[in-house]
Amino acid sequence: MNIKIGTSRPMAYLAAAAVTVILIIFLYAANRENGSRSFQKIERESYRLGTIVRITLYGEDSKKLNNALDLSMKEIERLENLLSVNIPSSDVSLVNRASGEYPVKVTEETGVLLERALEWSERTGGAFDPTVGKIVKLWGIGTESAAIPGSEQLKQAVELTNFRKISVVHKAEGTFVQTAKGQRLDLGGIAKGYVTDKVRALLINEGIGSALIDLGGNIAVFGNSPKPGNWKIGLQHPFMPRGEYFGVAEVSDVSVVTSGAYERYFESGGIRYHHIFDPATGYPARSDLASVTIISEDSTDADALSTALFVMGFEKGISFLRELKNIEAVLVTKKPEGTVVYVTKGLSEGFVLKSQDMKREPAVQ
Repeated sequence: MNIKIGTSRPMAYLAAAAVTVILIIFLYAANRENGSRSFQKIERESYRLGTIVRITLYGEDSKKLNNALDLSMKEIERLENLLSVNIPSSDVSLVNRASGEYPVKVTEETGVLLERALEWSERTGGAFDPTVGKIVKLWGIGTESAAIPGSEQLKQAVELTNFRKISVVHKAEGTFVQTAKGQRLDLGGIAKGYVTDKVRALLINEGIGSALIDLGGNIAVFGNSPKPGNWKIGLQHPFMPRGEYFGVAEVSDVSVVTSGAYERYFESGGIRYHHIFDPATGYPARSDLASVTIISEDSTDADALSTALFVMGFEKGISFLRELKNIEAVLVTKKPEGTVVYVTKGLSEGFVLKSQDMKREPAVQ
C-alpha cells in the first residue's frame, strides 16, 4: 500500500482529533520611541506541545519582558506535563491507563478542563468529543504508522466514543475522573486553547501590555499592535502551500483558531484521509467546509468550536453559530460555483479577502 504523508511539521499536540492550523502573522518592526525610552520587541520560541511555540512581547523594560517569557515557557511545560496524551505521567495518561477500571485522582485543573470539554460535547451534540482517543490512535495520522484501521477495530472504537460515559467528581480528598471501560481520553481538541488562555492571563498578571502568543497556530493577541491599528492576522489558504493566505482578519484582544483538513493527512488508494474525525463514524469528517476560523476572547472555546463546526459541516455549523454570542467566524466551503468564504456579521468590516480564486458571500447573520 502506498501511503503519502501530508505534513512536513512535527506531530501536532496531543494527537488531537482536531488540530488548529498555522496562521501567518503580519508583524511590523517594533522599534519606536516612547518619550525618551525605547519601545522593545522581545521574542522567544521553543519546541513544546508537539510543535513550535512562539511568544512575542512588546514594552519598555527588557528585563521585565524576559522574566515574563521565562514564566510563560515554564507554564506551557507544566500544562503539557499535565494534559499530554503522550507523556506517561500526565493526568490524561493516568486516566487512559486505568481504562475505566477505577476512578483516577487528577488535579482539579484537569477535572475542570475536562468538564468544560464535556459541556461543549453536549452543546455540539457530540461533534466535539474528548473520548475520541481510540479513533485517533487507530488511524495514527501525523505519525509514521498512519494507516486505515480494520473495520472491526474501528467499529469497537466508535462504540467506545461517548462523552456521556465520563464522570468527573470533586470530593474533599480531590478530583476524580472515570471513563467507561476501554475508553481513551484525548483533550487535544481543547488543550492548546486552554494553554493559550493561561499564558495570556499570566502575561497580563505580570504587567505585560502588548503581546502575541502563537502556540502552533492557536493565536492570541492583546494590547496595542506594533503598528497603529488592529493586529493583522493572515488565514492560511486551505488549497495552497503553507504561507499562502486567503484573507486577513484585523483584530484586537482576541484569540484566533483555525481547523482545516489540509494540515495533517495521508493518502492511500488515491484518497486523502485527514486528522479531524467524526466521532459518529470514526472516519475523517466528510465536511463540505475546507476550513473554519473562530475568533473569540476565549481560546479554549475557540479551540473546541473550530473542531465541532468543521465536523458539523456548513449548514449545521451556520445554524449553531447563530445560537452563540461574542463568537465570530470565517468559514471556507467548496461549492459547484467555486470556493466561497462566509464571514459572521460582527467581523464583516474586520476581514479582508485577498484571494482572487474565492468569492465572498454576504455576512452570516
